[in-house]
Amino acid sequence: MGLKEQIRRFRAWQKEAVHYSDEHLEPHHCPNCGHDFEGNYCPVCRQDAGDGRITWKWVYKCVMEVWGMESRSLPYTVLQLIFRPGYLIHDYLNGRRQTSYTPVNMLFIIALVYVVVAQLLGIRDAEPLEAKDGSFELLVNASNWMAAHPAWAMIGMTMIMILPTWFIFRFAPRHARLSLPEGIIMQIFMGSLMLLVIFAIRITPWLFWLAPFYYYVTYRQLFGYGRWGTLWRVALCFLVWFNVVLLMAVLATLTDKDAGVIDQQEGIVVIITIFALMSLLTAFFIFIGWIISKPKVKKHERQS
Repeated sequence: MGLKEQIRRFRAWQKEAVHYSDEHLEPHHCPNCGHDFEGNYCPVCRQDAGDGRITWKWVYKCVMEVWGMESRSLPYTVLQLIFRPGYLIHDYLNGRRQTSYTPVNMLFIIALVYVVVAQLLGIRDAEPLEAKDGSFELLVNASNWMAAHPAWAMIGMTMIMILPTWFIFRFAPRHARLSLPEGIIMQIFMGSLMLLVIFAIRITPWLFWLAPFYYYVTYRQLFGYGRWGTLWRVALCFLVWFNVVLLMAVLATLTDKDAGVIDQQEGIVVIITIFALMSLLTAFFIFIGWIISKPKVKKHERQS
């Protein structure tokens, strides 16, 4: 098989990873309700067609169910998340969830595996920061907490992308009108993916480019814009994300009494001014992306 054919098959798998077939249906008798049926599950009580007497295989399946490993669901979902993230999210948001592991559970399992494997490989987190003379204690404590709780930190950091994504990609050719609940699920998937990326970066630092690369690939596969259309929109989302993070850091610094800023007489004026300016800047970036992305309605179409 040539390289071009392998690439063609890989791209076809990216767009359509799962195929269903009913060619090999066998008759079954349900031991639970006594119904005769064909297929994998009883249509009356929904019991698995393979359930019968307890065997070692059944015990193994029960044990692995705890970790989502009873089938190819969790491993296969992680595989899809790496090689077809946007298409996987698109399938999940549109109801094709049978072979996809629950994104929230997957995030915490990946976080647990991240901690265990990091300990086994001797990969240590950065040394906890210490506030000098009590200055900036709030920011230091927040940084240390995020380093100690990567799953929760990743949820929080990716959740910031919900609002800019909702505005800037609202009129996308593929999966238009992304809702806020869908945006939450999407960013939970991205949180799992970013945990895998962080682990790769901890092993090999030069892989830092994987984070923006995966956001670009995911958004392009999910929303269907071209190269440049996806690139500038993702860049604008990151600009809003950075501005929001910076805004929270500034507010945390200004409201930290130990930092010595709030005690100044003009402290409240500074807080209100910086908050207003950065909020307006964030809203401006989102508004520009929304205006540019909004489909243009011609004059004769408006009149009709």
